[in-house]
Amino acid sequence: MDKTRWLLTFGALSFSLLFLAAACGGEEENPFSVKSELVTAADRPIALAFAPDGRLFYAEHLTGNIRVVSPDGQLQGDPFAKVEVALFIEWGLTGLALDPDFENNHYVYAFLTEAVSPEGPVGRPVVVRFTDQDNRGLDPEVIVGDLPETNPKRPGFNANGSIHFGLDGFLYITIGDYDRGKTIGPNGKPFAQDLSTPLGKMLRINKENGAAPPDNPFFDQPDADPRIFAYGFSRPFNFAFHPQNGQIYGHDNTASCEELNLIKAGGNYGWPDVGDFPWPDCTAGEQIEGIHFLAIEGEKPGDFLSGPGVTSMEIASGDVYPLLGDSLLVCTNAKKLMRRLVLSGAGLDQVTDDDVVVKDCDMDIAVSPDGIVYYSNQTEIRRLVPVESE
Repeated sequence: MDKTRWLLTFGALSFSLLFLAAACGGEEENPFSVKSELVTAADRPIALAFAPDGRLFYAEHLTGNIRVVSPDGQLQGDPFAKVEVALFIEWGLTGLALDPDFENNHYVYAFLTEAVSPEGPVGRPVVVRFTDQDNRGLDPEVIVGDLPETNPKRPGFNANGSIHFGLDGFLYITIGDYDRGKTIGPNGKPFAQDLSTPLGKMLRINKENGAAPPDNPFFDQPDADPRIFAYGFSRPFNFAFHPQNGQIYGHDNTASCEELNLIKAGGNYGWPDVGDFPWPDCTAGEQIEGIHFLAIEGEKPGDFLSGPGVTSMEIASGDVYPLLGDSLLVCTNAKKLMRRLVLSGAGLDQVTDDDVVVKDCDMDIAVSPDGIVYYSNQTEIRRLVPVESE
């Protein structure tokens, strides 16, 4: 039952994009003094990433195309690159990241599901690297190609998530649990708790060859995949790094509890040892508890199918958006809302406000080199422009 709802909210195309009148220049007062502007039409732009020169790279979820928008907002006619993707529910091209040293090496990384066999719906998440030359992706190289094949009994669910670079220069990757739940893995524990497999984990790898850095938390542990950074996730699709302290904000959704987490090295985030279906207690089990729980309007965390379906998150700067402040922006697919979560506390580990900014964001968020927030929905890429108050 929860999978049916997830299919409807995550995989289906939207034919009714609603906008806040204030965000689009309507008559209502905008409490955050921003307006939403169209950048370009796009085909399910699921991942956005900026180059230092202001070019916007974006990934088309279902076509496998990676495209480029120039700094002046012009969409380049030919794709930067095209990857062959397996298409089944949540599969496809789902992640995009530019190398921290992009100005020198021109590397662009893509995260996708490739087909393992044409005879059946079995895929494998892979990370491929391209070299940018005049808006063309050349010399594709597989950086991560040894992840497990997806679950043939539940094809399309909970596989590849997102990729982002940390402030430490390493590439972080999220992998779902392939919808295996409490199924026992190779070492006698549920897959998301089994450190011998990357399922239900966040990985941290060397960008050059996909190897594990020696300071990873399980690097020296026998029978553990040394690439694992944190574990115990069901659907850890997207995450963001705080630009000042490098703290990782991530999320996970168990259909009843959608939590915002601080992702720590070696941390166990509980899944699937969180009680019995439908998991109404969001703090059950031995886990690192979420710092905030999200729910769709009219429901509360712990209600079955209450999760709004977080698709993306990014930190906005209060220097650029004084009324948004230094906040975590989160987009969701259930209601297509961009929400502003105000972080507080010495460790920025508390959420004091949860407000709606715009009502047409259900794919990704990225911040340009000059601090402007760009976001996407099923058919467009837009940006939030600060408006000076009169």
